[in-house]
Amino acid sequence: MDIKDIFPPPGHVQRLRCSDCDGWLDLAYADFDETVSGARIAIKGLPVLRCSTCEKDYLPDRSRISIIRLHEQCVSKVSAGVTVTRRKLEDRYPFTDVPFQYDADDYEYLPGLRGQGDGFLTPVFFKRGVLLKYDTASGYRLTFASRTYGTITTDEDNQISFGINRNGRVVMWLGDIATLPVPEQYYLLSENVESDHSIGSEFYDGQIDCIFSDPTPENDLLAARTDFLEAARMHFGATLAHLEAEVVAIALDFARPLTDSVKNQQHAADALNKIHVESLDTQAIGKLLSAAGGDPKGLGGLKRLQTLLETLPGSSAISNLMLPLFVTYDLRVANLHLTSTGTASDKMDDITSRLGLPAAAPFFDVYDALVKQLAAAYRGLQELLTP
Repeated sequence: MDIKDIFPPPGHVQRLRCSDCDGWLDLAYADFDETVSGARIAIKGLPVLRCSTCEKDYLPDRSRISIIRLHEQCVSKVSAGVTVTRRKLEDRYPFTDVPFQYDADDYEYLPGLRGQGDGFLTPVFFKRGVLLKYDTASGYRLTFASRTYGTITTDEDNQISFGINRNGRVVMWLGDIATLPVPEQYYLLSENVESDHSIGSEFYDGQIDCIFSDPTPENDLLAARTDFLEAARMHFGATLAHLEAEVVAIALDFARPLTDSVKNQQHAADALNKIHVESLDTQAIGKLLSAAGGDPKGLGGLKRLQTLLETLPGSSAISNLMLPLFVTYDLRVANLHLTSTGTASDKMDDITSRLGLPAAAPFFDVYDALVKQLAAAYRGLQELLTP
């Protein structure tokens, strides 16, 4: 190996993405043992950036510098080589007195974090359960810009952004954590875990590379619902949903469940039903159906909506487009145990079948498929209503 190969190419900027497969790079450690321009350089435990997908290793800039300096020593001392064991960094950064676990190697070797060199962007890792408090306790609001990038806001206007890495760990910056009240920091400390050296996420994209995240599927669904209701109002001259303020309040706090516990499954099913089924203005839809020559008597909100929409040109598609809304209602019935255990199990089998999933599909697969299909349904219905 030539020493020139150790120097980065002109214009090189180290990224946290693999140049071969675009996978995220994690910090890892490897034994480097190469003859570099005539000198054998052996370093035990050299930090490398390892692709989490194809496992290709890259040299971080600081590791390149270490190899170059050892080579310079060999040349100056006319030595055939050098063997060293690297010592891990034990640096602590003066942002808070709360004794969080973190690894200074992350700050020094992961691309884009060094900034001013003060340790502000040192990643601190937590169990995913740390978010449950902010998701359920009063005085907090948990919002997601994407599946792996979110923000915690308190009633005192304290705010901190976080990411969720591929291992399900929550990641926050040390400097941001230090801005929180000390009692809040100690709560975070109770869920603090050692670094797994993985920070690749939409959180990293947004905070470091200034790449804006795509809307969450939940936000995309809410936008599709809003567009459909506006198209319906323009077409029929009436609003098809009521209690809009209440629906918005639920929707603003609604996100993909953090875990698939029974409680979270029930909450997700109930919230989806409140937003997309219970919010329908059954009386207003009934009046529109009567005016169109239909009979709303004995029909529930969803069936009234379907019958009304079937009066439109192109109505042959309505049954399929309405299917995700009926599945939403059935999911609530199955998960809130409004039927016997056997009936609930049969209903879940029917739900997975209608969503095109295997019978034993886990709840997250059911949830993700339903959210996606609901958004597509709203867009399809909007097209039928738009001239």
